Amino acid sequence: MTIEVKLMEEAGVKSALCAKLLAELPMWFGRPKANSRYIRGMADRDAYAGFVDGAACGLIALEYHFGVTCNVWWLGVNPLVHRRGLGRALIDQAITEARSRGCRQLAVETMSPRAQSPEYDLTRLFYEAMGFAPFIEFEPEPGDYMMWMIRAI
Repeated sequence: MTIEVKLMEEAGVKSALCAKLLAELPMWFGRPKANSRYIRGMADRDAYAGFVDGAACGLIALEYHFGVTCNVWWLGVNPLVHRRGLGRALIDQAITEARSRGCRQLAVETMSPRAQSPEYDLTRLFYEAMGFAPFIEFEPEPGDYMMWMIRAI
């Protein structure tokens, strides 16, 4: 199995890959309004596609804050290739890019354990394995438990 990560520059290509992955990840991304925002938002962010044996199976989009923090704005990997190193390769690329811009930390927003989601339990385990630690929990809407995780780079 060959894994490659490539910068995606064309907005339409980034958005199309995001839409494809959203359709493959309904248990993680099941909110149509949010999904539309993710697809549109790809145009304004640095994005890297992850390829497994030449097939696009993952995508990460980044944004930068205050010159010191890189935020993983969106990350998705086709479930058929989970636990094969593609997510790790995408995070490694984010770290490389963030360091090249002078960032000192990498952040990600995800669902809190209070959300009681088996899928997001796996997501948090992945982020923890990548060196992220819980930072802050918040509730943007009643019953919608979210959290920020952060790691030094």
